[in-house]
Amino acid sequence: MYRVLLIDDEEAVRNTIRDLVPWNDYGFEFFGEASNGLEALDIISEEMPDVIITDIKMPYLDGVALIKRIREEFSASVEIIVLSGYDEFTYAQEAVKLRVAEYALKPIAINDIKALLERTKKRIDDDKRKILSVEKSDLYQRAFLLYKERFIASLLSPGKKRIAKEVALQRAAQLGEEFNASLYCVAVMDDQEDSNFLISLEEVLERIFPTESVRPLSCQLDNQIALVFHSERKREEKNLFKKQIHRSIALLEESASHYFGHPLDVGIGSITESIDTLSSSYREALEALNYTQIKEGSHVIAIDDISSSEKGRSTLISSLLKTNLSYAIRFNSPEDAESAALDLLGNETEYGKIQASILNVITSINEICSSFSSSVLLLAEDLDLFEEISHLRSLSSAQKLCSLLARRANELASKERKSSHIRFVEDAKVVIRRRYSDPLFGLDQLCEEVAVSPAYFSTTFKKETGISFVQFLTNTRIEMAKELLKNSDAKTYEIAQSVGFSEPNYFSFIFKRNVGLSPSQYRNQEHNR
Repeated sequence: MYRVLLIDDEEAVRNTIRDLVPWNDYGFEFFGEASNGLEALDIISEEMPDVIITDIKMPYLDGVALIKRIREEFSASVEIIVLSGYDEFTYAQEAVKLRVAEYALKPIAINDIKALLERTKKRIDDDKRKILSVEKSDLYQRAFLLYKERFIASLLSPGKKRIAKEVALQRAAQLGEEFNASLYCVAVMDDQEDSNFLISLEEVLERIFPTESVRPLSCQLDNQIALVFHSERKREEKNLFKKQIHRSIALLEESASHYFGHPLDVGIGSITESIDTLSSSYREALEALNYTQIKEGSHVIAIDDISSSEKGRSTLISSLLKTNLSYAIRFNSPEDAESAALDLLGNETEYGKIQASILNVITSINEICSSFSSSVLLLAEDLDLFEEISHLRSLSSAQKLCSLLARRANELASKERKSSHIRFVEDAKVVIRRRYSDPLFGLDQLCEEVAVSPAYFSTTFKKETGISFVQFLTNTRIEMAKELLKNSDAKTYEIAQSVGFSEPNYFSFIFKRNVGLSPSQYRNQEHNR
């Protein structure tokens, strides 16, 4: 089923279309409705529909401005259908430039909507088939892609001989790629079972980034797909480059859900200023990708999203089993932490005596504990740890001690993780209450202040508070407006501006939707008490 969002400022039009169209019969689900562009953006910022049917002339934010915002900030693939009157041809011309799929004149009959839906479903189905069945038999295409992959892989692979910058730029030019940048960043996602996934992904990237100068380079490396973002921005503009990357990944996520039927897990490394250090950004992206596997609800995580306590202050653990233990203790259940510790113990035991083996495991647990300003000695303060180790003679005894320490470390990490999440959520609330009066204040500005990516912030904030950032900000503004209405004689438009609404009429609309009364009705009610 493809989900439809309907946007029209006329309630009668919305009611007619919503209630009389047999959506399911045509392969659609009525996802939701909005009465204006700003309200629609609030809905879209939370979850993207597959199809948007929108009026052109609406208050607060008209259809053309809305479509521009959607294309620039949210989705390159969503199907957009425009409804308009006969006298809005200029608007229609603008809409066509923004890749509108259908343009229908009001009033529109239900049968016409049905036909429109049939065409839309066929178009979406055909588009998906095209993306997922790109011609794969062309030998030259495969050879060229293979050469390109090997080149990018040579830049990312740690431990291999570094390619001189001049040589790298020359090879990139031969591939038709602009790579003479000042800032770089690597993102990584797991490869899919489909052997043609990378070619399909390339097609998606071309749609999202029609300009080659901003399109990331992609390659298949081991079991992952790596994307290399590059920019000619100056060093002091790293934050702008970072925002561009997160916006691009968000668009890629939306397109992946649309075309492949599921989101992609993506890890993002840190920004680097040289081709020579791309491998470090790649390693960080892999580490961040691993976190997406164990942090429920998080499909995109940047290395910067992982707090210093989560990453640990010691050297990055290179062994896969040690990494599994680290993640299990930090994020999984006590049972998972215990299992990972026993796996590591079993692996270590093959190479030495029991005491030496368990010391290696305890050292790993201690490294993780140091991330939380603790130690394995504190975990075992009720035991004489060294006495216990010296008397170990059997693997089963070592397993019991490993299990105990792993579970205690997991409990410590769980408390620290909850505290860390609550801290940055509480910090965000403070920022919102400080900056709610700024009409330009939004998710990007907030995330910049609390130093996390928008995707990670949105997931965590909603999980901790039960509501989205947009709703929390709106609630804050409405509560302040209520106080001003009760305790001042300021005009409604003055109150609207003072609480962050640049459009007074939209403020009145949002206030009534949330409170059930208009601002003037609310003021009269409070004064008559």
